[in-house]
Amino acid sequence: MRAEALALGFATVGFARAEGHARQAAGLAQWLGDGRHGSMEWMEARKEQRATPQGLWPEAKSVIALGMSYAPQHDPLALADMSEKARISVYAQGRDYHD
Repeated sequence: MRAEALALGFATVGFARAEGHARQAAGLAQWLGDGRHGSMEWMEARKEQRATPQGLWPEAKSVIALGMSYAPQHDPLALADMSEKARISVYAQGRDYHD
């Protein structure tokens, strides 16, 4: 599975047991309590569901996490001393991952 994910272009792949931990649930509660969820009211409304993987998927046994690299091919700091050249922020140079 790892080899297939990498062959498909994912930069990294990881596996974990789908089990909740009190530390993560407490971290989520603190994050929500601090208002860090901004306008995502659904996070607060579904906090019990989101505290553990089984809250969303009761039958879940494993988690497969896939990662994509959005790093540019070039060194973005190479243009730092070239004030005559325009620079575009790194996050805006690649494909929008929301699409």
